[in-house]
Amino acid sequence: MMKKILLLCFCLASIHTWAAKERWNTHFAYNSVQLIAVTETETYALANGAMFSVNKTSEQLTKYDNRFGLHGTTIAYLAYDEARSQLLILYEDGKLDIICNGHITYISDLYNKRMTASKKCNNVTIHDHWAYLSMEFGILLFDLVKWEFKDTYYIGDEAAEIRVTDVMLYGDSIYAQTPDGNYCANLNDKLVDFRFWHKCATLPRPFDTTKGKEYTDERGDFWKAEGELGVYRSCFTGEQMHYLPEGPQVNTPYRMTVDRGRLFVVPGGRWAVQNSNPGHVMIFDGEHWTNIKHSYITSKAGKPALDFMNVAVDPADAEHFFVTSYGTGVFEFQGEELVKHHMPTNSSLTSAVPSNPDRYTRTDGAMFDEQGNLWILNAHKDVKNIHILTPESTWHSYDLYENNERKILDTPSEIVVDKRNSHWKWIAECRLGTGLILLQDNGTPTNPNDDHVCYRSIWFDQYNTPIEVKSIYALGQNASNDIWIGTSEGVFLIPASTDFTVSNACERVLTPRNTINMTSNFLLETERVNAFAFTQDNIWIGTQTAGVYVLNADATEIVACYTSDNTPMPSNTVLSLAYDELNSKMYIGTGSGLVSVDVNVDTALDSDFDESDEDWIYGSMYQWRAHFAYSNIEQVMGLGEKIFAVSNNSLFSVNKSTEEIEYYNRLTGLNAATIDHIAHNELLNKLLITYRNGQLDVLDTRERIYNISDLYLKQTNIPKQVNDICMYSSKAYLAMGFGIIALDMKKHEIEDTYYIDKQAIEVNVQYVSILGDSIYAASNSTLYSAYLQDNLVDFAYWHQIALPVGKELQGMRSFGERICVVIDNTLWSRFNGIWLKHPSDYSLSGLCKTDNQLYATVNNQHGLIRIQPNFSCEIAFSYGEINNILQEGSNYWLATKDHGLMAIIDGNYKEFHPDGPISNMPYRMRFFGDRLYVLPGGRWAVQSMRLGEIMYYEDGQWTNISNGQLVDMANHALYDFMNVAQDPADKEHYFITTYGTGMLEMYGNEVVKLHLPHNSGLQSAVASNPDLYTRTDGAMFDDQGNLWVLNAHKDVDNIHILSPDNTWYSYNLSTNGERRVLDTPGEILVDKRNSQWKWIPECRLKTGIILLKDNGTPTDNTDDKIQYHSEWLDQYNTPIRPEFIYTLAQDHDNTIWVGTSKGLFTIPASVDFMTSNKCERIVIRRNDGTDLGDYLLDGEQVNCIVVDGANRKWIGTAASGAFLIQITTDEVGNKQVETVEHFTAENSLLPSNNILSIAIQESTGEVFFGTSEGLVSYMSDATKPEETFDNLYVYPNPVYPTYKGYITIRGVMSNTLVRILDANGNLVKLIESTGGSAIWDGTNAEGNRVASGVYTIICNTSDGQSNGITKVLIMN
Repeated sequence: MMKKILLLCFCLASIHTWAAKERWNTHFAYNSVQLIAVTETETYALANGAMFSVNKTSEQLTKYDNRFGLHGTTIAYLAYDEARSQLLILYEDGKLDIICNGHITYISDLYNKRMTASKKCNNVTIHDHWAYLSMEFGILLFDLVKWEFKDTYYIGDEAAEIRVTDVMLYGDSIYAQTPDGNYCANLNDKLVDFRFWHKCATLPRPFDTTKGKEYTDERGDFWKAEGELGVYRSCFTGEQMHYLPEGPQVNTPYRMTVDRGRLFVVPGGRWAVQNSNPGHVMIFDGEHWTNIKHSYITSKAGKPALDFMNVAVDPADAEHFFVTSYGTGVFEFQGEELVKHHMPTNSSLTSAVPSNPDRYTRTDGAMFDEQGNLWILNAHKDVKNIHILTPESTWHSYDLYENNERKILDTPSEIVVDKRNSHWKWIAECRLGTGLILLQDNGTPTNPNDDHVCYRSIWFDQYNTPIEVKSIYALGQNASNDIWIGTSEGVFLIPASTDFTVSNACERVLTPRNTINMTSNFLLETERVNAFAFTQDNIWIGTQTAGVYVLNADATEIVACYTSDNTPMPSNTVLSLAYDELNSKMYIGTGSGLVSVDVNVDTALDSDFDESDEDWIYGSMYQWRAHFAYSNIEQVMGLGEKIFAVSNNSLFSVNKSTEEIEYYNRLTGLNAATIDHIAHNELLNKLLITYRNGQLDVLDTRERIYNISDLYLKQTNIPKQVNDICMYSSKAYLAMGFGIIALDMKKHEIEDTYYIDKQAIEVNVQYVSILGDSIYAASNSTLYSAYLQDNLVDFAYWHQIALPVGKELQGMRSFGERICVVIDNTLWSRFNGIWLKHPSDYSLSGLCKTDNQLYATVNNQHGLIRIQPNFSCEIAFSYGEINNILQEGSNYWLATKDHGLMAIIDGNYKEFHPDGPISNMPYRMRFFGDRLYVLPGGRWAVQSMRLGEIMYYEDGQWTNISNGQLVDMANHALYDFMNVAQDPADKEHYFITTYGTGMLEMYGNEVVKLHLPHNSGLQSAVASNPDLYTRTDGAMFDDQGNLWVLNAHKDVDNIHILSPDNTWYSYNLSTNGERRVLDTPGEILVDKRNSQWKWIPECRLKTGIILLKDNGTPTDNTDDKIQYHSEWLDQYNTPIRPEFIYTLAQDHDNTIWVGTSKGLFTIPASVDFMTSNKCERIVIRRNDGTDLGDYLLDGEQVNCIVVDGANRKWIGTAASGAFLIQITTDEVGNKQVETVEHFTAENSLLPSNNILSIAIQESTGEVFFGTSEGLVSYMSDATKPEETFDNLYVYPNPVYPTYKGYITIRGVMSNTLVRILDANGNLVKLIESTGGSAIWDGTNAEGNRVASGVYTIICNTSDGQSNGITKVLIMN
């Protein structure tokens, strides 16, 4: 610490940088599911005040917090309004969130209401468009259409508050259940008048005790909230399962300890007296939670176990640890077993009340010293405060004396061992005689006679101002060895340079108050500081009400301020902090639960893309390409000589003169992937581009890009996507989920943010418009207006106007002298303060405006509607579905769904169709030769119902066969295309499996036949509905020309074979007389060692792998050999039982790779799967000098694995992008694992980190990545090895001076050494091939660019048996 304290500066740039490098996780308790709310796609569950959901199709569990936009922390009740498809989330503090159409609307009326009664909701009853909320004080009536509270019913005598636990409506009566009996009233009476309510002795029917606890959905699946068992599901198909996320036992992380990568959490508490919190020990190993429950501990101890305070882990045994408690002694554990309960009867510990040791044996701070002694602080003035348990299990106890005066520890803290000298122990007395003690034990901890004790309760800061604290709450030592003290009035520190034994000097940290005269405040001057944690680079401070402050190492800058507003922290009350140095993870324990943050995650974008050569074939090595869908044009804007359009969240332009199409993405300088909106500022002639993640780009006519990242970097739990844009003068007004952003298009900066609702609360602004001198903003139910000249930052200047009653606001624009809106497909305009309805024959879906003319989009194929000055509607353009329009003079540009970007120039029509796939959902991909098939399917427990479309890419061109075309040809609905099998005898003949609508047979772009149960051997999972339940997945042709198809479900034959003579064969798989059901099968993997061996995964139910050996007689299953494994033993004999399997792959060494929901494992070629369940997990050794390692991608969901020409593995994950892994063997046979590449959405062109599929073009090495947001490709350096050197060639050749890329040598054999020789025969460089390619950067062995000349390239296989020679001309 510097002697002279520097002003601690708030550096916004530092805060932004820090925030971009972190990844947060929540660790809430979910072990008591109390309620469920079942929607069409998700089942939501409430457990311990937290919410999670189960996706009904994928069975994916999602945990919710404010990262998803929730506005509260502790949830009291969930209810689903089925009629309006909206979920109500009611919090204990009165907040209300409504999730509808993917948006969260926050209702704060009850939260803001001043009242003494609890605002907790006990129950919700939905009837018509009303929600009756059973409250602690009565009944609240909420309007589910207008989203507002209507009335409050105080039903007790004289309108007294009374707790209501449920409401029932029957006939014309309403019934309320209370602890004081049942009340009722007539619905036609004035229910706000208590006199109309009376007690009733009988009920027409019982209250529904299953409400919110049991539900049968539209599919016939039964759902139930089952407490500790989680969410129960009984499918209509007979399957049963439970869903429960892992987590700690309770949400009270009072104290935390990290030891060797494991987190120990205890839920204690104390001050003047104990809190009597049940004692649990919760342990987190970074992936899984282990909870040692209070019930077990009390049962084993036979005594109370309350207020657990501290954990001390034995340095000699990580499984051996002690837990102190404030009142019930010390508990000793070995692993999960309680081995001893230390009390006054069997230790030196003493009770504060001798007659009641079971409740008053108060212990707190505990730690092991370097000699293996356990130190424990025994609290109270009437007991000895220091107790030591030696390794020999001998107890020693004594008090602390300074100059013969006893220093009492009545409410002691934790013990801090000084890093400069382990003999120095810092102990705080927190409450009575508040102060700090330094104990110097002279290395003889059990002998207090040579101790030196120094106690101080008053300090003087750098200004010689005395500090006398009332209470101390935290104590810690930073990397600079300063002692930090957290008090009830802020924080101060004792610098490492201060000798505490002779000086009472301290320092307080300053923050600037006025940057002009440099006046300052003390950091956290009035805030209670509860906790510290220290990393090498930062100081973390946990406060009582202000969240977490992070300072730099020397405390001169605030790096970050974390609160429940900008992080997933559920509360700003921070009880504890703990740093896991091994995993660079900070744990933050709050009053409402635990969160963690990775503090060293580097997500900086690598934008080093070489664009010097536009030819993809020559010089494309290590470069990216985007293959986004441009099938549905959504927006169109003009800028200079180009027309810009957004389609499927991607941007392209058409040059009006040359008609050239140009594509824009991060390769061309854009700063994000998924585009929401574009808008043109006519005054400045600039184009604004907004992205889903909050990034903003401004593009000028010279196509210079100006990035505005403030919104992207802002820590907020509200979605950052822009809902609407209104340009006015040099400003852009952005409608946001929290209000309005005013953007200065000239300065390229955010000028202001307007919070326009009452008390400046957040409101979801969907549209914004300018009319005259006023600005208008619309939420779903309210129109806001203000004068442009007023202070728009002040919410008081904004006025509210009720919108016409309706369910959905679909558009707003100004037209003439009116504000126009579309609500529930109908046009309205506001004239003289009155809303006027303008009925028409068209179902309107939105509004767009160009050249002062208003247009309306429609829900059908009528085209685009022109709004006349009298607000009547007429068809302006009849050309299918039109989403947007741009008028330039007499010319028009139309954004259409099916006809691309339509230009109407001088009355002539022309369509512009950018090349690309038809969909951004590349669920499955497969190469046949150089043709890539892409299918947008999906399935898990049930089908995903994605429209079936066929996309294939060949010779640089995309061919798309739309769902409409296919349905017309097949005369049948088509969904969820899963796999493609190409006929080896005719590449134009192929089959597409679907998960529900049978199997499609194609020739070229034409449907030959749709195979369903009535015309094939296929069978339906639901016999009565074959049109939607004929589920097929894996498909392939064998070497006899038979087509194999997997038919999914337990009630059908799973194996179907179509022979070349069009005969169907069907059978099931059995081992040892037991059928092996393929309920959710994956793709079929044909073993390269023997084509008669087929590997088939069962992905979900009875998860496992089947190996089928068909003996070369695929249509005769009587001689088949089948083996099934669902559990494996790895190289350490550790069992592996994958919950889900997503993919199988076989590498060039014939190892089978298995991708699961929790990582991957391999089945080596040496393992006989028929007789052994041995497997191997790939271990990556840590580069820390130890022999420790980590399993490759442990805990990651692995969706796909593909092997390239160099036997490297491209691995696609669900959340962490794509990995390229290379495994080699050293001289002694040890495997060496190298992560060659790790591509993410942050450092590459990947639009998402959710990788659905990967496919490699063997001839070029180009790797295609199918993500949840679209398809991109990367030119890798590995192609398929050749059998000879006959096709050896180099490109480019010659290499011109302007060329800056790599020189690629293709057509090499496997394991080739490539020698580059100059004209004199001197060795210039030695290169090893990767698969069938070798890459040369044009430099010599010293890294210098080679001189001009002809260079000879000599290729030799590693065994010396083959060689090839070619030459290349370098011109520098």
